[in-house]
Amino acid sequence: MRKSSVLLLVLVLICTLFAGCEGGGSSEIALITDKGNIDDKSFNQGSWEGVVEFAKANKISHKYYKPEEASDAGYLAAIDLAVTGGAKVIVTPGFLFEVSVYHAQTKYPHVKFILLDGAPHSADYSDFNTGPNVASIMYAEEE
Repeated sequence: MRKSSVLLLVLVLICTLFAGCEGGGSSEIALITDKGNIDDKSFNQGSWEGVVEFAKANKISHKYYKPEEASDAGYLAAIDLAVTGGAKVIVTPGFLFEVSVYHAQTKYPHVKFILLDGAPHSADYSDFNTGPNVASIMYAEEE
């Protein structure tokens, strides 16, 4: 049930975020994986399936990026690659992306970010800030 909820939520958020983008079908959606793969039977897979389903239905290019290292710097480097590749919406599945999205939201104000199960914050937890270009989705732990 959780996988289908993630998939549905990602689809709804992508629809909402693309409502404000120019260029219609020419925009790209990117997924940044954490240390797992897109077939991990968890957040990465559910999020990727949502991206693929939406992108195919709307004829939007899409791609996933797997960071070279599982660290805040590695996640931010993958976000940089996605933006360089033309991403307008970047999906980040999980709390491991909180610090990298915190930095990316100001670095790329015209890119939309979907942060699943997390909220952007500084590395030392001294500042929590969810910018206008970030949709931060928190799940109830019991689900």
